Amino acid sequence: MVFTSTFDIPGGSAPRHSDSTLRFLGADRPDVFLAGAGPAVDERYGDRAGGPPGEGSPEIITVARRTPA
Repeated sequence: MVFTSTFDIPGGSAPRHSDSTLRFLGADRPDVFLAGAGPAVDERYGDRAGGPPGEGSPEIITVARRTPA
């Protein structure tokens, strides 16, 4: 996803523009990061209504819990 933000800096002469690119990871990548940090994945949803994850899901929502030390 690519987007542009426009903002003013107090005292600046003209609006500033910032181009940004978001890169989304696959559902398996957060598991790798979490495993390295310690938490365990409890649940995963594909939308904010608690629907299942899948190819057509608009979100990757991961619920993780802290594992005992």
